[in-house]
Amino acid sequence: MSSWTSEHTFEHPWEDVVRAAFRKYPNPCNPAVKGVDVVDRSVCPKGTIQTHRLLSTEFPLPEVAARIIGAAEKSLISEHSTLNAPNKMFKLESRNLTLGHLVTVHERLEYFPHPQDQTKTCLKQQSTVKVNVPFLSGYLEKLLIENFEKNAHKGRNGIEWVMNKIKEEDANKVPLQSSPDILTQIETKFIKEAEDLKFNMDNFLKNAQATGSPL
Repeated sequence: MSSWTSEHTFEHPWEDVVRAAFRKYPNPCNPAVKGVDVVDRSVCPKGTIQTHRLLSTEFPLPEVAARIIGAAEKSLISEHSTLNAPNKMFKLESRNLTLGHLVTVHERLEYFPHPQDQTKTCLKQQSTVKVNVPFLSGYLEKLLIENFEKNAHKGRNGIEWVMNKIKEEDANKVPLQSSPDILTQIETKFIKEAEDLKFNMDNFLKNAQATGSPL
């Protein structure tokens, strides 16, 4: 069994990064993921959200490893995530379902605020690979770990791409306060008209009393 770890800092607040991580796929930076299906989602009484998703993807095997192990046209990855908003922690764990009898890839990601700068977000990533092929396990595991190292930037670039897309969507949305503003304008106009009517009636009564006109 072989493993690889990595750490990265996003120049964005935790809320923005997690929002993008939930919508990470599909993105042009990591085209291997073709589809995402939510299998289950639950919310605990304390507000923690747990989600189980299936990712349809091209299995990330190097060419040499694909020749030895065999490559599937469509691969499935099971992903479990836990979002703890009160403590600002977002964790994901995934493993492959396809070719699981020959190779097991387990990935763990953690997103949390930077301890010294709350405007930034830290990502800790760990990948563990185990290959069940006699005499070639160590060699193939090394190839897969090198492949993870080479392609790690794709996931981070995907997060950045999704964040930019979300910002564009937010900028094009009609502000939610527009409707209340209209109501406020109507209410203000009504109050002004009522005050003007009262003022005119008071003047009319004063003039009527001054001239002795019967009402």
